[in-house]
Amino acid sequence: MSVTESKAKTPAKTSKKAVKPAEAAALKAALEAAQIEMVPLSALVKSPLNVRTIPYPVESVRDLADTILAIGLIQNLVVHSLPGGLSGVAAGGRRLAALQLLLSEKRIDAGYMVIVKRVSDELAVVASMVENNQRVAMHPAEQISGFRTLSEQGKTPAQIGDQLGYSSRHVQRMLKLANLAPELIALLAENKLDVEQCQALSLENDPVRQVEIYQRVKAQHSYAPAHMLKRAVTDTEISVNHSRFVFIGREMYESAGGVVREDLFSAQEGDGTADGVLVERLVQEKLESAALAIELQEGWSWSLAREGAVRNYGDDREHYLLLPEPETQYTTDEQQRLDELYATQEATETFEDEAAIQVLIDEIENAASIRAWTPEQKSACGVVVSLYDGELCVQRGVQKKPQNETKEGQGENGSSGSLHVVSSKPDVTEGISAPLLKKMSSERTLAVQAALVQQPEKAVALMVWRLCSCVFDYCNTTRHPFVMRLEVNHSGLTSEAPTGKSGQAWLSLMQEKARLEALLPEGWKKDFTTFFTLDGQTLMSLMVFCTACSVDGVQTRTMGHTTQSDLDGVETALGFHLRDWWQPTAENFLGLLSKNQIVEALKDAGLSGAASDAGNMKKGDAASHAEQWLSGTRWVPAWMRSPDAQPDVAEGEATDSDDHTAHAA
Repeated sequence: MSVTESKAKTPAKTSKKAVKPAEAAALKAALEAAQIEMVPLSALVKSPLNVRTIPYPVESVRDLADTILAIGLIQNLVVHSLPGGLSGVAAGGRRLAALQLLLSEKRIDAGYMVIVKRVSDELAVVASMVENNQRVAMHPAEQISGFRTLSEQGKTPAQIGDQLGYSSRHVQRMLKLANLAPELIALLAENKLDVEQCQALSLENDPVRQVEIYQRVKAQHSYAPAHMLKRAVTDTEISVNHSRFVFIGREMYESAGGVVREDLFSAQEGDGTADGVLVERLVQEKLESAALAIELQEGWSWSLAREGAVRNYGDDREHYLLLPEPETQYTTDEQQRLDELYATQEATETFEDEAAIQVLIDEIENAASIRAWTPEQKSACGVVVSLYDGELCVQRGVQKKPQNETKEGQGENGSSGSLHVVSSKPDVTEGISAPLLKKMSSERTLAVQAALVQQPEKAVALMVWRLCSCVFDYCNTTRHPFVMRLEVNHSGLTSEAPTGKSGQAWLSLMQEKARLEALLPEGWKKDFTTFFTLDGQTLMSLMVFCTACSVDGVQTRTMGHTTQSDLDGVETALGFHLRDWWQPTAENFLGLLSKNQIVEALKDAGLSGAASDAGNMKKGDAASHAEQWLSGTRWVPAWMRSPDAQPDVAEGEATDSDDHTAHAA
């Protein structure tokens, strides 16, 4: 919920918060001490310190001009000195506008003498804001300008608020809006944007992106409501109140270079958002660290950090077996201590005391339950660590299941016989964070689109297949990535894909789009018959491009389950290889992995020596090291390629450490 305070805070009903007596006295004393001056109209200009930026109503100026002409100027103007002998009008802008109107009508001349009082620059700003706020409620755009001027003079939000009758929180919020792009502040002044929309846009610090977001949302929806603008700004971020952020903590997040985007406009103090990708990486790293620590401390044969806990159903049932927890045996001292704690807990009168004792009970019970696992069980099993509701979930005694290569009761020729047992293959996306999965599947989707454009016959065949599956077999269940409604999600893909709009696939697609747009007939958007004038080759090219752009292979993770990629079959049909369109670098991929994942990537590419070196480096150095070594390969992560594709390893890679060291040198 956003909070808007466009007028001064009111302590009771409609009475405005008064200016501090000291401030009022200072301004009053300055005005009383100032000598009356007579200044020619030609020497008066509107002060750059005058906070009134919204034009005065024409009728108001007209009426005042007629009054001045009839009876003269009753009230003096407040001015301050400007270079070149000019005087800037800080208070009395409407009177100046009326006098200038009379001058333009030649009803008075430039030598018309105007009564003024002169004050300092600092008091000129205060006088302008006090007068304008007393007469007509200041427009938010004017508040932004005035507050910024006072802030640049060294005043704190509290001081500004005390002077002008606003809360310091309101001043902070309006100063935050001062960082908006000038184009947006201009729209606010013209009442084409409201304060809530500006508050949403101010969550983005880059003025260029502020304008881009506003224009994109407005183009998509013909208007730009505040909640949609805020979503567009923070779509890759999560709240600092989210359980995952709370799990890693602000200190760990900021130590990793993260910046919390504070939301000054939230009714809840301390609210804000954080980089979702960085949070996911840090969560994974913290889980991995916890899993490894438990493995080493307790003596398990392996450990695993993953998104969700191992379940007794679904894919987990195929790969893992959860051993029942062994019966806990307490020592005599432990049992005696537990009895004492239970008795004390029973006699407690407050929830806090009961909870404190429960912590001590849990410590004893956990230690005993861990001790109950036998060395034989630990050598055959591992420990899985995951996150549940913001807390560590530790599962001990997890056994990897062997997988039957052939069905039970059948030998290699289909006859009954002995079973051939092989080790199970774990989910290749295991350990990959959900944001990284979405980013890289977006990258992969763009690459498949670009590759499909280069194979027009197959593109058209796939389009016709999809249309026929709708017409002739309305309940077709064959998996495919073609959305023939037609939906094009280039904005989402480029915002997720690490290479964004600079990637090879995107540039290739946009080059073809520009070529085809130039061939479209005039007025085609409103008249479909204009397409009758296009030749067969142009129609074919358009069909190919549109079909390619319909590909959507973005993967997500729901309830701990990763969606299967629909791109696998298409990639196989196209003879597609992702490395033709994308190269793994520290910036676009490797830097998003944990150090352990970087090491595993090098091993997967057949670069065991390089992997060994990376294990002894800091994460940033390991990412750059991996980029250099992988640049000479065709390696693609297993979870970013079709299962039918063969993994590419480095040619001639020496697994011997001496050979690798010599090569690296």
